[in-house]
Amino acid sequence: MSKSRLLDKGLNELSAILNEMAVLAEKTVSASIEAYIENADVSVQVRQWSDTLLNYYNRVGEKAVEIIARFQPVATDLRIIRASMEISYDLSRFGRYAYDISTILKNLGGHVEFGRDTVAEMGSMTMNMIESSIEAFKTRNAELAEKVGQDDKKVDILYFEHLQECVRNPPKRTEELISDVLTVRHLERIADHAVDLASAVLYMLRGEQGTAWR
Repeated sequence: MSKSRLLDKGLNELSAILNEMAVLAEKTVSASIEAYIENADVSVQVRQWSDTLLNYYNRVGEKAVEIIARFQPVATDLRIIRASMEISYDLSRFGRYAYDISTILKNLGGHVEFGRDTVAEMGSMTMNMIESSIEAFKTRNAELAEKVGQDDKKVDILYFEHLQECVRNPPKRTEELISDVLTVRHLERIADHAVDLASAVLYMLRGEQGTAWR
């Protein structure tokens, strides 16, 4: 088998790991949001999934180093490898923030009514961004990747409007306020990582650096 075909095999293996990560990352974030809204505890399961995503991230790094060391990829292939490493990092961060969300209620009182509608709305918007950024990667769709950046602006608007509402009309229980603010902050960070993932897709496709739409 030629070196080029071996390189392609390595890149395909890298892509396969990322696809497995993407499925698990979506499930992990979705589970944590639903549990918060329903006042349920899924922290043990989400922690397991988050740890698995971190293991995937390490596998991607090891595979990337192996490909570079063995096959000396050219510029286009190096972009794919670098983007894959960045994407795996963002997917692992989805898991970490999902775990943080899953522990909030257990650590701060166990039941929240305040802000649940906003968490549900922001959670839905964030999940759509995750799904779009992952789909952009799988289909190599630059337009879809760009749309993720536009969607992030809507999440930011909702986030800051909600914080202002928290100041104007806070709940009676401080625990509910803290739980709410922490949760929407984690969702906002998840949305930012969806943007970073989409930015990595654009870099892979076009060689563009950074997130110009921010």
